[in-house]
Amino acid sequence: MNPLPEKTSAVKSLLISSIYYPPDVGGISQYMSSMVSALGPDRVCCLTGVPAREDQQKEKPTAGLYRRPLAFAKPKYLQAVGWAATMAEIMVRERPQAVQLATLYEGYLGLWLRKWMQMPYVVYAHGNEILDAMQADGDRIRLGICSADCVLANSRFTADLLKQVGVESERIEIVHPGCDVARFQPTSVSDDFRKAILGRHAAGKVILTVGRLVARKGHDVMIRALPRVLKNIPDACYVIVGSGPAKPMLEELTFSMGVRGNVIFLENVGDAELPGIYGMCDVFVMPSRADLKACDVEGFGIVYLEANACGKPVIAGKSGGIADAVVDGETGLLVPPDSPETLSDSICRMLTHKEYAERLGQQGRERVVREFSWNEVASRVDRIMMAVTSGKYGSTRDS
Repeated sequence: MNPLPEKTSAVKSLLISSIYYPPDVGGISQYMSSMVSALGPDRVCCLTGVPAREDQQKEKPTAGLYRRPLAFAKPKYLQAVGWAATMAEIMVRERPQAVQLATLYEGYLGLWLRKWMQMPYVVYAHGNEILDAMQADGDRIRLGICSADCVLANSRFTADLLKQVGVESERIEIVHPGCDVARFQPTSVSDDFRKAILGRHAAGKVILTVGRLVARKGHDVMIRALPRVLKNIPDACYVIVGSGPAKPMLEELTFSMGVRGNVIFLENVGDAELPGIYGMCDVFVMPSRADLKACDVEGFGIVYLEANACGKPVIAGKSGGIADAVVDGETGLLVPPDSPETLSDSICRMLTHKEYAERLGQQGRERVVREFSWNEVASRVDRIMMAVTSGKYGSTRDS
């Protein structure tokens, strides 16, 4: 990897995120929105096809944010018209010098912008989409990423996947996602808040998972581990924050495992409530696993940082890029992702050894503040964009 220049002057770039941007929820949308905020309008403008919510449409537009669904519309002739008008507007108003692409799927846009507007481009790589590129029909994705001036991998695991798909090592930089350490921090939670969320479990131990309800996240493993936990800690409950297609299966599993009364599903948690929910848990658990054949893997895991930032110990599945988010034995524990027995033993250890759990949570908070604040992440991306525009990653390729 190339040594990055010291920050001297800002490079204005255009970040394109066609489908991942708030109000869409999820890790990539959060990542892109936070990056735009951290860099600020002097260093980045953003183009997305995601429209604002109805209650946001009358608000004053955010500086440098262009919500243009027509630029990504179908059929293609509408997209062409929307794209041409949008790019003309952005080039006149913002004068970007380089392009950031939110995912590998937008690599074709980078190729086009470099060919016609002579702008270098970088691509963010998250995990699953690289596995897609390895498939037989992934030639278009591979061309976009292998031709990028630089690819920003969210973990060492993702960087290794990029090498397997053909990206040169010297064009890969590891840029971990960040965390809002001011929003997510240790906080006391009122009894009323606990009772509102937990009901009759308000006085007991709380195990928490935050994440989309899909097979990869391992909610089912946690539910299978819960009976063993309850034998040792009868007042424990498991809170699941999120929605997704796996919910009916998970609900059925709680009944078959005899733990329905100790599992709380929370689907519609607002941004303002989330830090408090982290604050009331005793341990954060998400035993994510990888299914490489199904192109499904956890490339990093921002929620582990959020829990740590709130001073909470975490237990994570030892798979994908999670080892970059969780330091085993220091900020949490990494366990085999398909072992309810090992998971239950680890949870019981956390819930019965208060000093140990508090130490891991404190060390997790210190690490997140030190290494993962959005200011730190934005500064690194800023230096990468300077290197890209100055040709540090080699001459721009013809496409």
